[in-house]
Amino acid sequence: MNNRINIRKEQITHVWINLFWKNPNRLWALKVAASIAFLLIPAELLFHDSFIGTTMALGVVAMALGETDVHPRGRMKSAGLSLILFFITSSLVGLLYTFPPLFFLLIFVSAFSLTLTGGVNARMQGVTFGALLIFVYTMLGAGNTERWFYQPLLYTIGAFAYSVVSILLLRYRPYRLLKEQLARGFNYLAEYIELKANLFPSKPQVQMLIRTQLAQKNTELAQQIETCKNNLYSYSAESSEEARPVVNLYYRKWFLLQEMQERAISSHEQYDLLSREVNNRELLEGFGQLMRELGKAMHHFGEALLTDQPYKHPLSLEWTLSALQQMLEGEEGELHYRTLSLLMKNLTGLEKNLREQEMLSAQIDVTVFNSRKTENTQLSSLLNPAHSRFKFAVRLTLSWLLGYGIMQLFHFEKGAWILLTSLIVFQQTYSATRMRLLHRVFGTLIGVLLGVTLAHLLPTPAGQLLLLISSIYLFFYWLKKNYVVAAIFITTYVLASFNLLSEQGIAVMFPRIVDTLIGGLIAYLVVRFVWPDWQYKQLPGLLQNAMSKNKRYFESIYEGTVTEEEYLHNRRTAYNADNALTSAWKGMRLEPKNRRQYEESAFTLTNLNHALLSYISAFGVHKHADSLTQEEGAFCRDISTVLAYVTGLLSGMADKSQLEALIHKANCWEESLEELQKDPINTRAGLIYNIAHVSRELLVKTPTAMLGI
Repeated sequence: MNNRINIRKEQITHVWINLFWKNPNRLWALKVAASIAFLLIPAELLFHDSFIGTTMALGVVAMALGETDVHPRGRMKSAGLSLILFFITSSLVGLLYTFPPLFFLLIFVSAFSLTLTGGVNARMQGVTFGALLIFVYTMLGAGNTERWFYQPLLYTIGAFAYSVVSILLLRYRPYRLLKEQLARGFNYLAEYIELKANLFPSKPQVQMLIRTQLAQKNTELAQQIETCKNNLYSYSAESSEEARPVVNLYYRKWFLLQEMQERAISSHEQYDLLSREVNNRELLEGFGQLMRELGKAMHHFGEALLTDQPYKHPLSLEWTLSALQQMLEGEEGELHYRTLSLLMKNLTGLEKNLREQEMLSAQIDVTVFNSRKTENTQLSSLLNPAHSRFKFAVRLTLSWLLGYGIMQLFHFEKGAWILLTSLIVFQQTYSATRMRLLHRVFGTLIGVLLGVTLAHLLPTPAGQLLLLISSIYLFFYWLKKNYVVAAIFITTYVLASFNLLSEQGIAVMFPRIVDTLIGGLIAYLVVRFVWPDWQYKQLPGLLQNAMSKNKRYFESIYEGTVTEEEYLHNRRTAYNADNALTSAWKGMRLEPKNRRQYEESAFTLTNLNHALLSYISAFGVHKHADSLTQEEGAFCRDISTVLAYVTGLLSGMADKSQLEALIHKANCWEESLEELQKDPINTRAGLIYNIAHVSRELLVKTPTAMLGI
């Protein structure tokens, strides 16, 4: 009997780990769906009043969408703040909704102040977003109750119920969210290296596409590393002294992720040369296969982090590495042997990072980070018309005022959906707003068709409950993966809610479509014409910053005078600057055509900057190799001079009379470096050659490109 029970427990544990613990999106969706079911089903059975259950469910949704803190204590603080703000916001809406002039003023004050306050830090951003959702939800529920305080109480109860579930689960596994964020980082790294494997070998016509995809994938990875940093700082601020050793363990995982990022992003040779001049195709295919095996191992490492299971290094990876090493040894004496040997050394380092990660991470001193805290922005600095958050608050407030005006003018009964759509669609930039708008509209239209079909197939109250709970689960599961799919299921959720309330779910779908289109159009027009932050205006500053950070990163490697902490900082800021530049160029492609006349110039410099960063990363990977020779060091200093001059060109501070002389000197680099490589003592001349090549390209093309920008 006991054996059967133990077997069942193991089976349940296995299913739980594989279905939910390994998949954070499913776990998040389960928390929300379970909280709503816990509130909604008893409300239906005991009170026979769907308004109670559906209103509490919206409180759950608002709290879930606004939670950010990763430490149990921090989450309790944000939950308490949210509960107070939810009750106050909903109460004000309930009291003033029937007085349009006063309510107009309330929208102005609430939308602007909450949006602006959300720029202080991540916690306030989540709390204020949840409060804005409650503001709109209360508008949607206005007129359904006799007492103004019913909705505030029900929203607060729903939010409180979800907070209890979320906090208890976090206290049960207090480091769960740190592991989740780090695991996501290793998964992004795995996707990057798997994508890079397609370059070995590759045809010239696909290399540009793959490099563009790699730059975008690196953007995701860099953003995730920053998210991990902020979460670690937040955790450090809330942790006791007794918890420091465990937190330090995750700091080491974070440093390991960054070191592996440097290895993954590094380029040891121009890929067109490798594919064209290396005759042994099997050797190049072997490098591609090794990268794919490394990607699989990184995915396994992320899973091990999530499940608290020991990481098992794949034997297939070791076999592939050994076979490729033997194949490479047979190429000794060939033209690209030295370059491929450096690449092999780099990939061997990646494999070692995984195989010996516990021993390697233990060598890192992270105690200096124990006192780090999350970055806060002073509210006074946000009250500046030039600040992007101030502009964002103005745009959102204006869109809400316009939406409310249309709602009053045309007497839309559920016109609050206009405000809700504007809130959801509105993003910091035009391009992001445009993409979210397209996804929202497309998802809503499909959701209406799917919801109407399911409503006919599940006409009973029990069927609508099932549709509501399953829809909210699928909404949260897809929210961070695919917003179009998420929008489909939030629409079916709304339909099921109204069917439970008044059996009018299908009837309200047409007004919902109209309101969605109006809200989306308002958001589009406002972000298009009110203080638009066109990306081409940001590009010179972003390019200058990226070039400056690349120069500092490069100098940190060859000068060797900075501490390890300073080196890590310089490397991370260089990656972040490249990430910001790539995101701006990507966003510019979605802007109006008359704002994209500099797209080609921007693409040229963005691509060159990313290539430069990749070559510098390869140089950094081998920074602990033999000391640079005198000739190699001299070339590095010459390159720094050129990078400094390019930075000056981008800022408008360079002496144009020096340009021709610098170009003439740079034109001689490649021939000199080729000679330098013939001497085996210059082990890193090939890496310097690539950096010099891109630096020269930047020197030549920046003046022309800047005329366009």
